[in-house]
Amino acid sequence: KQHYAPEYMAALLTSVRDDKDKMAIYLNECRRMKIQVLPPDVNESAADFTPVGNDIRFGLTAIRNVGANVVAKIVLGREEKGRYEHFNDFLDKVDALVCNKRVIESLIKAGAFDDMKHKRRALVAIHEAAVDQYVDIKRNEAIGQDSLFGGLVDADGGFGVSIAVPDIDDWDKTTLLGHERDMLGLYVSDHPLLGLEHILAN
Repeated sequence: KQHYAPEYMAALLTSVRDDKDKMAIYLNECRRMKIQVLPPDVNESAADFTPVGNDIRFGLTAIRNVGANVVAKIVLGREEKGRYEHFNDFLDKVDALVCNKRVIESLIKAGAFDDMKHKRRALVAIHEAAVDQYVDIKRNEAIGQDSLFGGLVDADGGFGVSIAVPDIDDWDKTTLLGHERDMLGLYVSDHPLLGLEHILAN
């Protein structure tokens, strides 16, 4: 039974992803069963919650403001062009549909770029300028004006436009987790009361 638990719980979580209250109940149940729920990740997550060994990976469609059509393009981008190495690489590889400020901000706050070692606050600070720049390039590409950018294409075939991610301190834990809770409906990467369970249990 324990062997199938991650698959069963992943299916259960997917079925209630629009009901944050029920999702919180099942996520707590996962913790009780010693099943770790991994945060959403643009390279690792599918649309739905998926079992990964004894753990469960958060599905991208469970993030607020991130629809199934956007998720399909994110998955397609990494399948066709390879793993997203960093934030600029992500914006370069994904379809223009994904380059939406609200979508990108939601992905950042949900922690979907954390594995790239970018700080969430730094990405939020530059995401609007970055999206504008990549949308312009993709629009020009689409209408066949890419010849205008001939000098910008680098050796990898990508555009040599990259928005520098500033080296600034991240938000404090309360702010960071508050944003995460806004996007996911609950705390996933950590919890403000982690370590105090024994006190709460009493």
